[in-house]
Amino acid sequence: MSRRHLSTGATPWWLPGICLVLTGWCANQYVSLINWYQQFRDLSEFEAMLVMGSYLVGMIPALAFGGPLADRFGRKPFSLIALASSILGSLVMAAGALNVAGLYAGRVFTGFGMGLAMVAITSWVKLLSPGAAGATRAALCTSLGFAVGPIISGAIVGASAHPEIAYAAHALATIAWLVLIAVATGEPRVPFAGPAGIGSQTTPENRRRFIRIVLPSAPWVFGMAATGFAVVPALSDGAGGSNLLYSTVAVAVTMGMGTIIQPFVRRFNNVRKISLLMAGLATALAALLLMMAVSLTGSELVGVFAFILSGAANGILLVAGLSQVLDLAGSADVGKLTGRFYMVCFIGFTFPTLFALWRLIAHPVLFIGILALLCLGSMVLVYRGRTELGGTGLEAVNG
Repeated sequence: MSRRHLSTGATPWWLPGICLVLTGWCANQYVSLINWYQQFRDLSEFEAMLVMGSYLVGMIPALAFGGPLADRFGRKPFSLIALASSILGSLVMAAGALNVAGLYAGRVFTGFGMGLAMVAITSWVKLLSPGAAGATRAALCTSLGFAVGPIISGAIVGASAHPEIAYAAHALATIAWLVLIAVATGEPRVPFAGPAGIGSQTTPENRRRFIRIVLPSAPWVFGMAATGFAVVPALSDGAGGSNLLYSTVAVAVTMGMGTIIQPFVRRFNNVRKISLLMAGLATALAALLLMMAVSLTGSELVGVFAFILSGAANGILLVAGLSQVLDLAGSADVGKLTGRFYMVCFIGFTFPTLFALWRLIAHPVLFIGILALLCLGSMVLVYRGRTELGGTGLEAVNG
């Protein structure tokens, strides 16, 4: 890539896109090992889920402050920090072999890197992509990373019984890509051409649309992913406490389905309709009802179908929600609004920890039933907010 090429900012979108894959790999490499840590490192179910949830301690501030800073100072510097934090996360996670504190600290660094990636790198991919393609590309790269990470870690730990090797593999791959991104990419010094004009703030109308339509559906983006790959294995007979293979399959199928479905639903995506958001929430509700059946029967086979529906809901809602955000955001607010969207999305990542606490006091099926009622409530809120799209009645629903 020539110096002239860099000076015009003509960086291929997939160069930062791979950064999303690598940070997603880091973010999810632990989740297929939850049951393994319970069996071989003597973590309780609650502690294993708490380690996963500690990721949010690093992610929330990154999402809250990283977006506005990236909007102001550029996406590339914060993308490099995201990769560096993911590398540090893997290396500190490897220290968890000596002390469980390393697992918590590593997950915090991981969450910080993923949070920055979701605002800075998503914005960078959008900047390098024509039209609405940026949202689809960013969502696809994020989901691909979430899918490949646990597959790689599960395979390595299954063969070696040493998660430290899995974390080292991620760190080495990410170091190589960080160097490449640092020396082989440029970022154009121009603002986004947002819907309200160059350098614009998000309009009050678009902010209302964001609050009334996008945010009610957001918790189910990663709520469905987390319940699919973390809660369902704990509900299935013979899988909840020891089966590394089943846990790896859970993440691979859930996140793999979330990745595969995105290009197919993109053709039905219309940011002036709520149809895709409603379809995603309906799929989420169906997945939760299926999880209730898993809880009552303990069937691993029914659990696989729950993985598929959970992943489908995750993919549909990620494409629909992120497309809405990137359409709504003024050019000066892309990172900020993206960060707020993902902050609400990651509320769903607390579901497995809450599930582990709930199971200490009551039957799991009640917890899944409460989630189903909350999901139904989100559908009602999104439908009631449809008038913010400029239509009323069925014309705002039908895509």
